[in-house]
Parts: sequence; C-alpha cells; structure tokens
Amino acid sequence: MDLYKNIIEDKVMLYNLAVAYYNNIDEECREKCLASPKSISILMDHDFIVTPCIEIRLELSSQQEQKTIGNYFLYIDEEKVFVDEFLIYK
Repeated sequence: MDLYKNIIEDKVMLYNLAVAYYNNIDEECREKCLASPKSISILMDHDFIVTPCIEIRLELSSQQEQKTIGNYFLYIDEEKVFVDEFLIYK
C-alpha cells in the first residue's frame, strides 16, 4: 500500500516527470503538441516490462486543431528510476 500512497501524494510530481521525459525525446513535436496528464497506474504483470512499476500516461493533443494525436507512456520503478517509455501517434 505504500506505493499507492506515494502515487497519490506525488501525483503532480509524477506527471511533471513524464512531461520532462517526453520533452527530451520529441523535440520536433513539442512545440505543436500539448501533453496533458491522463492516468497513473500500478503495473503488476507485463510480458516485456519489468514489474511492478508505475505507468504514467500523457495524452498528446494538437494545439491548432484541439484533437488527440497520440499518447506517451513512461514506466518507472518505485524509486522513480526510468524503466521504459513508449510514444504512440495516431
């Protein structure tokens, strides 16, 4: 339950961490996209991601058209150390 409590207490910091990682990998789209907090989950079992870990999802929207154009997923461990990331555009 400590992980759950930590996520609730650190929610804003976790979203900011995901935005910082996203900004590092996608400089080209950064100026055209708005990254908005979408969800934080505890991932307990996965085929190719080390678990347990925390999944932080950002929704990427076009600033001009105001529509969703993709999602960014950041996976970190309990100590907030990078595990993996995925960037998916529609």
